[in-house]
Amino acid sequence: MSVLPGHLARVLLVFLAGGLLPACSTVLRAAANLAPELPALTNSALPHLSWVPPEDRFDWIQLKSGEWLKGRVKAMQDRELEFDSEELDDLTFDWKDIRQLRSPRWLDVLFVDGELVSGPVMITPGEITVEGTEPRVYARNRLQSLTPGGSKELNYWSGTVSVGLTLRAGNTRQVEYNAQAHLQRRTPATRLTLDYIGNVSRIDDIESANNHRVNSEFDLWLSRRFYLILPFAEYYKDPFQNLEYRLTGGVGVGYDLIDRRDLEWTITAGPAYQYNVFESVEPGEDRATGAGALAFGSRFDWDITRRVELILEYRGQYTRREVGETTHHSVVTLSLDVTKRLDLDVSFVWDRISNPKVGADGTQPKPDDYRLVVGLGLDF
Repeated sequence: MSVLPGHLARVLLVFLAGGLLPACSTVLRAAANLAPELPALTNSALPHLSWVPPEDRFDWIQLKSGEWLKGRVKAMQDRELEFDSEELDDLTFDWKDIRQLRSPRWLDVLFVDGELVSGPVMITPGEITVEGTEPRVYARNRLQSLTPGGSKELNYWSGTVSVGLTLRAGNTRQVEYNAQAHLQRRTPATRLTLDYIGNVSRIDDIESANNHRVNSEFDLWLSRRFYLILPFAEYYKDPFQNLEYRLTGGVGVGYDLIDRRDLEWTITAGPAYQYNVFESVEPGEDRATGAGALAFGSRFDWDITRRVELILEYRGQYTRREVGETTHHSVVTLSLDVTKRLDLDVSFVWDRISNPKVGADGTQPKPDDYRLVVGLGLDF
């Protein structure tokens, strides 16, 4: 009984010396050999600032941080670059935050002295190179704006279309349709805007609403913030306001009060002429009449987050009392990005004619109309 502990001790010593200790030593040597390789592996995973994007069909931009994004340049105006990223959807950057830009596509480039050139573009921190039969090089600080160009007219256009539909059956049959559209055609020196908003409603086959408004505006940029409106026009129809239709045309000026990456505020004003055709009038009055007017407007656009946008639009006209005195049109829209191209839009619309025309039956329409509109929007 007293011999067994000695044998067991010798067996354990042999096992440790011949098996476990060499194994531990091997593990320690492997760990020591691996340790110097870890920093090299980490460093190789970091992006290199001298990396150059491939020559492919995409536009590429580099941020001040050194990061590169690929996608499509939509426009650079008002010192802001609009960029449609392949992975991150539509993005807006302050131009000062863009280190480099490379585009194989045909871009129209406008400089502050009015010179306009076109071609594939490469922009570095100090220079702009416009490719062509003979590449042309310019100082970067001369740049005013750039937009997609080339032979395709579609390159100049962008916009949003939103549609809502309400159907109700049972004790009450109701059909309500509403739509909004915002289209823009942009070149480096000009901007053409077309807006539409309409609402049609029927309850038990009786029409309860039918109004349509179309606005157009052509802007000529004189500087990064100031532009001329040459001209603007509006068509408005609302028989429930005793208006068969109203046409307004004029000229004006616009100015960007706030011009930031996530916040824009623009105001406009100018003289106009208004022509009204009423549904009916009291005996002895003219159904059609015209008058001079002062038109004014405002647009406030705030990107609350990357997917939530708040837009406040207002248009007003001040004219003679006989044709309505003062008219107001205001739209507040909260837009939520559902996908890259699809939005959920919730809009509150206010229309006011301060002194609506009295109809042939002696009834004067109410001055104010309010609508809450929910629709799905498509960006392109």
